[in-house]
Amino acid sequence: MKKIILLVLTIINSTTTSCQDKINNNLTPEHKEVNGTKISIIPPDGFTTASNFLGFQQTQSGASIMILDIPGPFSEVSKGMTKEGLLSQGMALKEKEKLTLNDLPAILLKAEQNAYGNIYTKYILAFGTEKESILINGTFPQNIEDLNQVLKKSLLSTVYDSGKNINPFDTVDFEISSDGTDFIFAKNISNSLIFNRDGKIPTESNDKASLIILKAFSEVDIEDKKLFSMNRIKQLPLEIEKIISIEPIEIDGISGYEIVADGKDKKTGDKEKAYQVILFSDSLYYMLFGSSGSDFDNNIELFRKLAKTFRRK
Repeated sequence: MKKIILLVLTIINSTTTSCQDKINNNLTPEHKEVNGTKISIIPPDGFTTASNFLGFQQTQSGASIMILDIPGPFSEVSKGMTKEGLLSQGMALKEKEKLTLNDLPAILLKAEQNAYGNIYTKYILAFGTEKESILINGTFPQNIEDLNQVLKKSLLSTVYDSGKNINPFDTVDFEISSDGTDFIFAKNISNSLIFNRDGKIPTESNDKASLIILKAFSEVDIEDKKLFSMNRIKQLPLEIEKIISIEPIEIDGISGYEIVADGKDKKTGDKEKAYQVILFSDSLYYMLFGSSGSDFDNNIELFRKLAKTFRRK
């Protein structure tokens, strides 16, 4: 769970904090349901359904609204939001508001982040229950000031249907098969699928083995795909100590690179083995990342077997 929390927003005591506000929203004709989520929202004018993530985007400005479902109680997720966590994601938190959104505890953050040579403003609405936490991330280039209040207003129009049944495989445009293995589907998080041996997040299996399959959120211009693959594995929440092998690979008609590496848990220092496949499709890429804490050789072969079943829908 802590590794997942590191990928999300954080809270610091020195930021501006407002008094707690209560927001009660009802569905209106302007609300749009986000397929694959329990969220309905009123997107700003000019925003359309995103093609590579759950939410909405405005192509000409580069602005977006992204919905992320975290498999953990909001009380736990919110406690893990620290200054260090925010800075590790390259974000500077400017404002914090404590809210109650339709009787659920919530936090609205405003932050800044430098990405691709530009400065972006982010509004992040976080709320949830003891079963799950929802993050809605509204991002826009800082120089487009007109989107400031527009994005904030849109996020605060959120309606959450806790009783809605979701097909987790509707959130992605790919699939893998775990038939003939002891791995099972555990959870979908945004545009990713997680498989392990017990279906729990985090896994409680003895070897801690798990496999994550995801699709990149945005298009990227990659000249050296081998170098990109080597750098990408070093950005994951696992300290890579040595790359054992890197080989070209082709799956489902897409070429890429397979990497096997030695690493260790950044917190405990426990030894882990990592397996990564990145498949490059047009300006996007798909990534499969497996890790285990023991029985390394067998688990690497298992990851290979699962990776070979990857197919686009």
